[in-house]
Amino acid sequence: MLVAAVVGLLAVAPVVAAAAGAKLQKHRIVVGERDRSYLLYVPSVVSLSDEKRPLVLVFHGGGGTARGIAREVGRSLHTIADREGFIVAYPDAVKKTWDFGAGVVSEALDVRIDDRGFFAALMDELVDTQPVDETQIFATGISRGGQASYFVACQFPDRIRAIAPVAMPMPVFMEDTCTARDIGIAVLNGTDDPLVPYDGGQIKVRRKERGLVMSTDDTIDFWRQRNDCETTPSDSAVIDEVNDQTRVLRTTWEQCRQAPVILYRIEGGGHTWPAGRQYLPRRRIGRVSKEVDGASEIWAFFSRMSTIAP
Repeated sequence: MLVAAVVGLLAVAPVVAAAAGAKLQKHRIVVGERDRSYLLYVPSVVSLSDEKRPLVLVFHGGGGTARGIAREVGRSLHTIADREGFIVAYPDAVKKTWDFGAGVVSEALDVRIDDRGFFAALMDELVDTQPVDETQIFATGISRGGQASYFVACQFPDRIRAIAPVAMPMPVFMEDTCTARDIGIAVLNGTDDPLVPYDGGQIKVRRKERGLVMSTDDTIDFWRQRNDCETTPSDSAVIDEVNDQTRVLRTTWEQCRQAPVILYRIEGGGHTWPAGRQYLPRRRIGRVSKEVDGASEIWAFFSRMSTIAP
């Protein structure tokens, strides 16, 4: 999902089935004289009351699109949104690549894009035009979309309540500039990811270096310290119920100042969304784990955060 060859898969599935009356709609917004777009899913139940609702931002990977990631995760996520009553937004990157203002990929772009400004404007617009509870804004994404999740947490710590990066430890270039504290985080990483090393190091796609990432353990330690969590986990569980040559070790730190930290160590898992599709051969992206459903686990975590006072 770092290049088109890895994420092009996201454009081949049929359009996400939506509940009656709910549709995935495209919206446009002008940011710095540039037209930007995003897809929005608003469950029917949301329009039936004046209650403020949580917002989940879902970021696509490098080479992907908003519609692509919606097709990949929306079937499950929209079903949950219909039941739980939260709003989902899928931002679109310019030329399929997020520009974080730093890092190897951003610095190699011919035309620089103010994606920080886009993310800020998008949140402003959704709070202004939709019944969004601005204290309950969450973010998730896979691969470079996972990096976008870290980015919005670090850049907008007063706006983002929790994040759930998938298939991505924290980029090294974000470590020193991240001002976030007390933001909940759940990390879902596969130990056998052939593109993004679980234990840290250089991201490589088709032998091209795409930037350094911290190890997954160091990523968890970073956020555990930022959230003032105790060193000893409060809970751990092994999930190994499906015969798919993977298992999940879920470790939770809840004894924190405000926001918990969770690690889903997906042993045998690759550069994939948990319970998603095997979109490319295993030799290229690794294995999909069916032990947990990514969308369900992520919303369960975000939902818990909704009950904790910011």
